[in-house]
Amino acid sequence: MKAMRIGLALGMALALGVGAAAADPQTDEANRQRQMASMRQEAARADQASADRSLVQQQNAANASRQGANSGMAAGSGGASSSTPGWANGGGSANTGPQSVVDSYTLTFWVQESTPQMLARLDDAARNGDGGAAYNLARIYYTGFEGVPRDDAAARRLFGQAARAGHAQSQANYGFFLRQGIGGEVDAAEGQRWLKAASDAGNSFGQAQYAFSILSEKPEAALPLLKTAADAGEMTAQALLGSLYAMGYAVAQDDSQAVHYLTAAAAQNEPGSQGLLAGLYLTGRGGGSETEGYRLLKLGAEGGDADSMRNYGLSLVQGKGYPKDAAAGAAIVRRAAVRGDAKSQSLLGDLYNEGLGVPEREEDAIYWWNRAAEAGDAEAVEAMNAVRAGNYVIGRAPTEGVAEVANASGRGK
Repeated sequence: MKAMRIGLALGMALALGVGAAAADPQTDEANRQRQMASMRQEAARADQASADRSLVQQQNAANASRQGANSGMAAGSGGASSSTPGWANGGGSANTGPQSVVDSYTLTFWVQESTPQMLARLDDAARNGDGGAAYNLARIYYTGFEGVPRDDAAARRLFGQAARAGHAQSQANYGFFLRQGIGGEVDAAEGQRWLKAASDAGNSFGQAQYAFSILSEKPEAALPLLKTAADAGEMTAQALLGSLYAMGYAVAQDDSQAVHYLTAAAAQNEPGSQGLLAGLYLTGRGGGSETEGYRLLKLGAEGGDADSMRNYGLSLVQGKGYPKDAAAGAAIVRRAAVRGDAKSQSLLGDLYNEGLGVPEREEDAIYWWNRAAEAGDAEAVEAMNAVRAGNYVIGRAPTEGVAEVANASGRGK
């Protein structure tokens, strides 16, 4: 069956819409990475401070050594010239002068603790009610810092402890965890309450996430919060506000403002913003060049944004903007499809139907169309209606990538 539905539709990147900046896995991962980067910067600053202290201590010790040596040499030369060398010849004990000048120094040695020692110290402090320690321990478990196994449940509990102690960033993270169901059950109402507390305290991540939570019901309250957070450099706020201006949702469509905020988020390596900005440029909006659009599209795909992966993969299949490599392009589309992106599943079905980058195989096309249709993709529903009209077998497992698909869907374990 030849449907011939394939076409480069980069404008569909705009379908990212309101959820782009706060899509569960993508925003969660961006939050993890940002906190990991923050912790690495803090560790680097601490290491530099420790190195600076050590250097000062070494200089002090060297100065003390030189002072002691100089004093000893002066006294020794005086003693050697004396007519009464004292203990040297068994004579009298008369002394020609002080033999040394002794100064007292206190040296502090800073020893870097091991990861287990750090965890034990923070855990002990957190158990004794230290909100800052609970926050730092939560970040370690959330990000997997220093090779510590990630533990979202522990992070959620510790963020909650620090949140109740009044720590604004923990309130924002705890609210985010509750609303997204990270490390436990979803509790949207309680999560929103903590996000509001963080927002009221001026935390930019809390402002962005709280604004997102009330955007559909109270856009007039959400937009000022988004702008405040975005202008303060909050990546998620920049991404969301940029997408709103691109779509004209809750604000008048304004490509210049969309480009402004999306560029700011893209510069912070937010892949959804990179892909959406690429979509604007490649559809003649926003004033950017096609060259820049294709560069951003590749970055968004490499960052894991599903829309970018789909469009980048299709561009490779068709040789638009990049050297043609159909097999590599189809593989990228497959990765997005296996992750559950319905549009990528639909496109992968098209690729199998046309034999582009993959073998032409009807049963695989039907399999992926069916998965996409079950997720509500309109084009896949249309394709499956055509399949049913032709009495094709629906839902056969694909002949390629069976293990990959089984693992992604929870089968075959």
